[in-house]
Amino acid sequence: MMRRIWAVAEVVLRGWLRRKEAYVYIVLLAGLQLAVASLGGAAGGGSSLYLFDAGLLLTWFFGWAVALHAGAAELPGEEAHGTVFLLLAKPLSRAELIVGKWLGAWLAVTLCTLAFYAVTLIVAYSAGVAPPLGALIQAGVLHLISLAVLIALSLALSTRLNRDAAVAVAIVAALALYLIVPRIPQLACETHGWRVGALNVLYYGLPHLELFDLRRRVLHGFGPLPGGVLATLAAYGAVWTGALLMAAWLSYRRRRFQRDRLLE
Repeated sequence: MMRRIWAVAEVVLRGWLRRKEAYVYIVLLAGLQLAVASLGGAAGGGSSLYLFDAGLLLTWFFGWAVALHAGAAELPGEEAHGTVFLLLAKPLSRAELIVGKWLGAWLAVTLCTLAFYAVTLIVAYSAGVAPPLGALIQAGVLHLISLAVLIALSLALSTRLNRDAAVAVAIVAALALYLIVPRIPQLACETHGWRVGALNVLYYGLPHLELFDLRRRVLHGFGPLPGGVLATLAAYGAVWTGALLMAAWLSYRRRRFQRDRLLE
C-alpha cells in the first residue's frame, strides 16, 4: 500500500519540479522582497523589522497560494487528460490515489515554501535583522502543517469541482477560516437565541488556521513554544488533514469520470 502511495507521490513531485510555476513564485517573491527592502532603505533605518514582517507575510501568502493550487490541480488534471482511467486500472485504490496525490503535492509545496523562507532570511540578514531561529523554525514547521491542511481542503473540493472552481472556493474558505472563524466569539456576544449556539458550533467545529501562525512570536523575539504545545498543534493539524482526506475519499470513491472535465 505505502509503495503505491509513494509511487503516486513521486510522480506528482517530479511533475512539479519540471513545471515553471514554483520557480516563477520564487523569483516573484524575491523580486517583491527586494523591492520592499529598497523602499525601506530609502526610508532610512528603523524599518528593518517591518521589512522582515512584510517578508514573512509574503512567505505565508505565497505558500498558501501554491498549496491551494497544488491540491486543486491534480485530480481534475488526471481526469481531463484521461490518465485517471489508466491509474485506476492498476491495483491502485481511490483512497491510495488521493493520499498519494496529497503527499506528492505537500512535498512539492514544502520544497517551494522552504525556498521562500530561504529568500526571506537572506533579505532579513542583509537588512540587519537576526530573527530568533528557534521560534522561526517552529513557525516554519507549523506553516508547513497548515499547508498540509489546505492541500487536503482543496483536494477534497477538487473531487467535485474543476480546478479553477476548486481553487476559488478553497481561497474563500481559507480566508474565512483564518480571518472570520477566530472572531466568532465576538459575533456571538452581539447576538441572541439560537444564533449563539449555531456560532459556537461553527467555532468549535471548523479548523483554526490562525493557531499555526507564529509570525508575531518571531517578530517580537519571543522564545520557542514548549514542546507539548507544539506537539498538540501538530496533532491538531494532522487530525484535520486526515478528516479532509477522508471527506475527499468519501466524495471520490463512487465518482463516475467524464473525459470532458477540462483543465484550463
